[in-house]
Amino acid sequence: MSTKNNTGVRNHNPNMAPAGTGSEVAINPPAVVPSVATPPVTAPTTVSTASAMLMVETAAKSFREGYANLLAALLPAIDAVHSAGTVRTTAASGQRKQSAALYAELLRQHPDITASVTSDEIDAGLAANAALAMVRGDLRQSLPVVESCGRDAGSIACTKAAVVRSAARTLARTDRVLAAKIASIDVILRRGKLVSTTADSAAKAQASATKTQQRAAAEAAKAQAKAARAARVATRTAQAHADNHPTTPDVVIVPAGTTDPTGTTPKG
Repeated sequence: MSTKNNTGVRNHNPNMAPAGTGSEVAINPPAVVPSVATPPVTAPTTVSTASAMLMVETAAKSFREGYANLLAALLPAIDAVHSAGTVRTTAASGQRKQSAALYAELLRQHPDITASVTSDEIDAGLAANAALAMVRGDLRQSLPVVESCGRDAGSIACTKAAVVRSAARTLARTDRVLAAKIASIDVILRRGKLVSTTADSAAKAQASATKTQQRAAAEAAKAQAKAARAARVATRTAQAHADNHPTTPDVVIVPAGTTDPTGTTPKG
């Protein structure tokens, strides 16, 4: 049915019966959209640092227990796989695994190719490889998160401990007992090993003395060997010089008319 509005434009309403038909047509009311209750906006819950650390510690312990149980169930299967063949140090490439899947399908289509291998064995190996690859991926993704949280937790604890140390050092200016306790704790901050017993110190000193004696003996032996070589070289040099320059008796020239010291008178 069409009606005319004040502007002279006819509006068509399909829910109204044409005039003069005498039929009664129910007019559908406009659809009512149910209102959705808006949840109240709540402020984010603030968790203290100590509570957060406790949550992390509890969750980490639960994770370790659950992981230990899962690993205990997984290791026997892994050992069974290792006992079935040689333990590999390199992984098969993606191309080889893809071709293995195609060869398994080929073997299903032509089972007379070989009787020593079944397609189920190939499929099972590829499925196990894919499942363990997902586990490896999960561990790799979670490891950086765990390491990052561990670094943050340790840094936060050390930062708060530094606040305690600074305040304690201020009070220790007038408290000798507190100063002594702080000094005993600050020993840990020194470089080197934290624990050094008397027995360890004595053993190290003895080992150092032994090494010093050994080095001194080795240096003395080297010096003696060097002196002996020098003496031999000097002897050979002197002998060579003597061989190349033989010595001759001294010749005494006696003038004519004088008496030779040997008792003879030289002839003129």
